Amino acid sequence: MEEKIKPKKGTTTVGVTYKDGVVLATDQRVTLGNMIMSRVDKVFPVTKNLAITTAGTVSDNQMLLKYMQAEMKLYELETKKDATLETLSTVLQNTVYSGYKRWSPYMIQAIIAGLSKDNSYKLISFDPSGASIYDPYTATGSGMMFALGVLQDNYKENMTESEAIDLATRAVYSAIRRDSASGEGIVISVIDKKGYRKVNTKTVSTQLK
Repeated sequence: MEEKIKPKKGTTTVGVTYKDGVVLATDQRVTLGNMIMSRVDKVFPVTKNLAITTAGTVSDNQMLLKYMQAEMKLYELETKKDATLETLSTVLQNTVYSGYKRWSPYMIQAIIAGLSKDNSYKLISFDPSGASIYDPYTATGSGMMFALGVLQDNYKENMTESEAIDLATRAVYSAIRRDSASGEGIVISVIDKKGYRKVNTKTVSTQLK
């Protein structure tokens, strides 16, 4: 019987909190089996103050992203309030956990980040069962062990934005050098009092010189 080629769940995504915000960094490679298929973004805004990274099966991540964006928009329209990180966490956890209990789990790892209800900026990581963990820094995907080594050795509290961008960039770059499923460049995004924004790719290149 011919063996089907299954989507390879390989990538590296990183989150780092700093004094005034949070940085999200990802590679851009998409693989299928042993093939490199394409180059895509893996960090997306959910609202002006919230974002999510994607690791795992592309279709599951795309569906969950659209659903989270719609749910947060509906929440903000109904309550006339901005959605917080806790709002997004609750909806995402309920969705992923319900899929896990139905024996049709979403094959995802995610990092959500943004403005918390206490007006600070935080990170929460999720696994396919819906378990969530707050951390000052985190990584997901097949290259996470390489990225976490860099983060653990170099993270410090109250970093500046520049220091956090540098650390996140070097963590993803470390994974790209060692993990064959990670590559095709690095994308960096920041969430702070100005909201969600992408960092200029020239800035990323400068960090690696």
